[in-house]
Amino acid sequence: MAIYVMTGATTGIGAAAREKLQGQGHEVFNIDYKGGDYTADLSTPEGRKGAIAEVHRRFPDGIDAMICNAGVGPTAPIPVIFALNFFASVQLAEGVRDLLKMRKGCCVITSSNSITNMTVRMDWVDMLANVMDEERVMEFAKDLPRELAPSAYSSSKRALAKWVRRVSPSWAADGLRINAVAPGNTTTPMTQSMTAAQMDAALLIPIPTRYGRREFLDAVEIANGICFLASKEASGINGIILFVDGGIDALLRSEQI
Repeated sequence: MAIYVMTGATTGIGAAAREKLQGQGHEVFNIDYKGGDYTADLSTPEGRKGAIAEVHRRFPDGIDAMICNAGVGPTAPIPVIFALNFFASVQLAEGVRDLLKMRKGCCVITSSNSITNMTVRMDWVDMLANVMDEERVMEFAKDLPRELAPSAYSSSKRALAKWVRRVSPSWAADGLRINAVAPGNTTTPMTQSMTAAQMDAALLIPIPTRYGRREFLDAVEIANGICFLASKEASGINGIILFVDGGIDALLRSEQI
């Protein structure tokens, strides 16, 4: 039995991954805003510090995997998007790195297949991934107009993917692996509340594996990718961004590898 720590595992993709891991007999410790084994607002530095301290208290002998899944979509306030999608994942991953080293573990981070779309602002990506100063980012974000939230979302996820790729060699030097999953449109509580117009916009480009059907991917399909990367079966995989989007990225960027 392995010990998995997850964020955002109460609903949606996180819940599907948690149920799959528990079904395999593993222990899963869920950190979430509501309904978790430990309640924390990970969009705040205080919430992250408390969560990291609690993981150390509960698992002083180490953990096998950290799955950073908590995040928000473009309907959230822009400061929360940057704080939860980027800073929370980075700080939680680094905050339990010592526990992962005890058991030669790994980390899996949930990104998004929006990291390649036209809404990404590379100057924002650089601000997040290169400067990594949360106080300055929050000061910048509070004055951004609401209509730029989609760019904040895709840029926060792009910065996260960039960070995973960048740190993967140093993690490997410590005997650790770190990877990311980039889901496409997925049926979750957040997407189930979409209007017909929003659904039409989301499916403007049909998902190849759902061609001819007006439906998103299932949360369990994303969970399967997360659980695989977190398992020993993926022992040779480090620093990848695994697109679990039904083939959308390949469709739109067929000439890029």
